[in-house]
Amino acid sequence: MLTNKNKKMIRKMRKYIKTFPLTEKEINQMVEDITGMAEEAQERNEDFEIVLGKPVREFCDDLIYSVGGIRAPGGRKLLRGTSIYFQILGLWGIVGCLINVCFLNGERMHALWVLAFSIGMWYLGHYGETNCNNTEKTKQLTVVISIYMGINLLMYCNEIIIAIDAGKAFLKESDFPLMIVGIIVNFVPAILYLIGARRNRPAGEQIEVESR
Repeated sequence: MLTNKNKKMIRKMRKYIKTFPLTEKEINQMVEDITGMAEEAQERNEDFEIVLGKPVREFCDDLIYSVGGIRAPGGRKLLRGTSIYFQILGLWGIVGCLINVCFLNGERMHALWVLAFSIGMWYLGHYGETNCNNTEKTKQLTVVISIYMGINLLMYCNEIIIAIDAGKAFLKESDFPLMIVGIIVNFVPAILYLIGARRNRPAGEQIEVESR
């Protein structure tokens, strides 16, 4: 009988393995092999994680390659990294809004709008990190990221038009330099996420695209 810790680990490994284009038979075979290893480790009173000899996902990647001949799609670290970035950016916005409203007597309507946007950004990052191994949900999220970029692009284009109309005085006295920083802060991670999502396509899909 497996311990709760090992059961939880095997469930996570199965969930990860299922993100690859494998047959149900191959998936079940791998899970059976992993379960057998866990049971043997318990019989010897050894920690299953130590028995694996490497990080869990790296072990799964090697097992998947040995059984199905499939390499892990690239881009997953990029997806996770950019998702964490969006979470941090969202939390930063949430904290800033709360401080602005509670202690600095800032404009409430603007602060509430920014707060809602920041919460959405945090959730976007959280959802992206949670599902970075799920190629289908990653595809869905790329649509959301694209819409996010489109909205931001329209907003920044409007600001740039105002900047051009205002001339040099605007460039010196306004927050135009900060706007440029904002463009970098918002767009670079989003573009990196889209790159990661493209690299994270299932192996079969990548082969199909390359053969065209």
